[in-house]
Amino acid sequence: MAGNGRELALAAASGVVLGAAFLPGVPGELAWVAFVPLLLALERCVERGRPRSWFSLGYVGGAAFFLIGTHWIALLSDVALTIGWLKYLGWILGALYLACFWGLAAWLAGALSRRSGVSARWTFALALLVVEELRGSGDLGFPWFQPGYTQHAVLPILQLASLGSVTLVTLWLLCVNASLVAWWRSKGLTTGATVLLLFAAPYAWGSLELSRRAAPAGPVVALVQGNIPGEIKWAGTHQQQILDQFIALSDSVARARPRLVLWPETATGTYLRRNPIQSVAVARLAARLGAPVLMGFAHWTFGPDGKPLTWNAAGEWYPNGSLSCYYAKRHLVPFGERVPFQRWFPALGRWDLGQAEWSPGQTTVLFPGPAGADQPLAVLICFESIFPDLARQDVLAGARALVNVTNDEWFGNGAALVQHAAMAPFRAVEHRVPLLRCANTGITSVIDAYGVTTARLPVFESRVLLARMPAAGARTPFTRFGDWPGLGAALLVLLFALAPWRRPPRAA
Repeated sequence: MAGNGRELALAAASGVVLGAAFLPGVPGELAWVAFVPLLLALERCVERGRPRSWFSLGYVGGAAFFLIGTHWIALLSDVALTIGWLKYLGWILGALYLACFWGLAAWLAGALSRRSGVSARWTFALALLVVEELRGSGDLGFPWFQPGYTQHAVLPILQLASLGSVTLVTLWLLCVNASLVAWWRSKGLTTGATVLLLFAAPYAWGSLELSRRAAPAGPVVALVQGNIPGEIKWAGTHQQQILDQFIALSDSVARARPRLVLWPETATGTYLRRNPIQSVAVARLAARLGAPVLMGFAHWTFGPDGKPLTWNAAGEWYPNGSLSCYYAKRHLVPFGERVPFQRWFPALGRWDLGQAEWSPGQTTVLFPGPAGADQPLAVLICFESIFPDLARQDVLAGARALVNVTNDEWFGNGAALVQHAAMAPFRAVEHRVPLLRCANTGITSVIDAYGVTTARLPVFESRVLLARMPAAGARTPFTRFGDWPGLGAALLVLLFALAPWRRPPRAA
């Protein structure tokens, strides 16, 4: 592989540091310096004109990063896969595949730098932003591990998401790292002042935004964390036991008079609405509580050709005995819930890798919120919470709150549990709407419009979270204009690529 050992070691160091920033208990501020070693190595290679080494640097850094970040794939529950050893192969091959995106970003940054004369530290910020857009798109889209997500607990910086989604937070992070490289190489007062300004201005603005927060004062909601082990949930022999447990937990908070009761994704592991006895039991619960019961459930219908279609769905049971329409998950987990690319190659649907093979949903469905039909909510099922565009579609359709029902039991009590939950505050901040996250084993939480967790349950406990519903805020620039940072980065990359001048980048 091209590139000398010292430069490759620097690239790997960046991957290790950023990977550590995604681990539980590690402060997200570590990402403020994570890219510095890689950028220093990349600039040296670009200045020496070694195109073959640019991809190598990015690939080595990306491999180190994704091997650390995705280590939990190798720890998946055996219930998650029919062929258990595939998780180890999936971890290695998945990380090596994802590393290609970092390699592409580093190569593109070098090429743009050589063509335009702009230092690679800056072209890398644009290149990685564009490549991250590609990584999160399509049937294999996986925006998990976008660098900006490390800032989920740095609340002032998190507020940038209301302007331009997690993409803007990632851009800020890359610019901070680039400025530190500029200061390291020049030691000038001007670059030092730039670094301070990059930290101070967003931090001050974000702090001002946070000062506008108000304590949640809306109706009471109840989020039921059943803590059902996978080997019981999917055994097919404990259906009534599981349903009874969820009903008992819900009845236990009747005195609090919740206005909405939430159960997690595929709560009982059954086709609940297709089982009249079970469905009536939930309807009676809703009548006793005087509140809708919203949950995820497996569902099936007949398609136009008369063949059954299965859905990972969600819907409400109302106190008057009626049922809402159902929402079907739009973005399914590739290989976990559906083999991708079936729209072009239908035969792929016959592969049996232990996946559920759900059918993908198509549209947003609005449900009455706890404050009534004039404050509707929309549902994101599990994996969907990591896609900014899905939440934006829901808010543009009229949602004033988001609900994320999920079952993260597959991951155990490890890094993936925390990483998945850490992306939910971004969806709330991006649109200034509250988000209710109901998980089978945790992390069950209530998040306000500023990304602050106002209530939370311990993981792997059968509990009910009672909390006041936070209020929604005004429509944000991201809601109005979408992912303008990603579009802007793509336009700048195109501009640099078409630049008529050619000169080597400056050394500092």
